[in-house]
Amino acid sequence: MKKEKFDSFFKIHSENVDNANGQGFWKLSDEIVKNYLLEIIKNRNNVTIVDFGGGTGRWAKILDGYLTNSHIIIIDLSKDMLGVAAAKKETGDYKNQISLINADIANVQELDDGIADYIISTYNPLSFVDNPQDVINEAYRIVKQNGKVAITTQAYYNALYSKIFNYQAEPQELLRIQKDKKLVWNDFVPETWQLSQEDMENMFGLAGFKNIESRGIACVTQPQDEDWDQTNVKIGKLSKKLNSDQEFFDTVLQLELAVGKDQQAVNRGMNIMTIGEK
Repeated sequence: MKKEKFDSFFKIHSENVDNANGQGFWKLSDEIVKNYLLEIIKNRNNVTIVDFGGGTGRWAKILDGYLTNSHIIIIDLSKDMLGVAAAKKETGDYKNQISLINADIANVQELDDGIADYIISTYNPLSFVDNPQDVINEAYRIVKQNGKVAITTQAYYNALYSKIFNYQAEPQELLRIQKDKKLVWNDFVPETWQLSQEDMENMFGLAGFKNIESRGIACVTQPQDEDWDQTNVKIGKLSKKLNSDQEFFDTVLQLELAVGKDQQAVNRGMNIMTIGEK
């Protein structure tokens, strides 16, 4: 990936990502991800969690409220994203220890082998890297024996659906996505990997993980065009309904959490979270 494209995208992203859950769909997506992460992070006292591509510290802040006497290490290649995280850290807003490392998540030389109880990676930093297998291998190196890793990716079948249904992409582009498992969403977003449940679980297996399983994220809902507004000003019909009707929100969340664990439905997700144990 070209550095200029990466830096440009994540500079804008760093300015707006923390406000995304003002849109109902992203609030719902956050709750799905949070529920799955808390199921994985059973020990919440005196643990070390490494957040691959943790950016602005958004998920460090969410998890901070559930942890005691713990250490969260945020790894990110974007200095703009980490700059936001550093500003939060300076306010003393966290109750647990927070560390920031500017590094490629495929090669975190600053961290020794086997130092993390858990490694998480939410909202698909894996999709932006040159070689996803390198990242999963690095996670295996850094996590402790019997520790757990949960990494998300943009999902291949959802990408094909979206390119056909929402974009009416040209046949050549669709065939290229099928061949390469990579695409460009628009002029502002770098080219990203789109991977299936099988792709993810195979890579986890090659890295050496055991007890591998996956979750679909947003299997029965889909973001609308307005939900991709990087300024988070536009709001689609689904987001409006999710924002205004708590019973509707709670019901949809319950459905998503159930369907996302159905192994026949995982590949339907907008994103896929794959979990492995060392």
